[in-house]
Amino acid sequence: MTWTEERVAELSRLWESGYSASAIGKLLGVSKNAVVGKAHRMRLSSRPSPIKREQRAPRRQPVMMPDKPKPAAKVDEDIKAIVPMAPPRPLNTRRDGKGPKCLWPLGDPGDPDFHFCGAPAIHGKPYCESHCAKAYITKNKSDSEAA
Repeated sequence: MTWTEERVAELSRLWESGYSASAIGKLLGVSKNAVVGKAHRMRLSSRPSPIKREQRAPRRQPVMMPDKPKPAAKVDEDIKAIVPMAPPRPLNTRRDGKGPKCLWPLGDPGDPDFHFCGAPAIHGKPYCESHCAKAYITKNKSDSEAA
């Protein structure tokens, strides 16, 4: 496709009349991009974009935060008396001091009668002997060899 003088004159006339690039392309039998390229090379007036951009909200101005309140200079006399707290004890330590207790849960945690086993726990484990048997399952050599 070549741009003859007649086609260039028609392009110029249609462009100045306000036709879109795609409409001009259909009338001249060329693509929209060919029309835009030729109009650019001919330095015809540019067109505003048909895409309407949303108006941005005005930029908010920063707000200065107030200074933090200063601590009171006077200390209340009642606060001065500090009551020493007992040192924390591990979760599974029995209250009677007889060593760790079993932490195996019994019942539903949402029920009022929910509690832990409480039997003496094995040293280094959180459960008693019977609950350790349920919690820690070991594989036998015969099981692994059978596979």
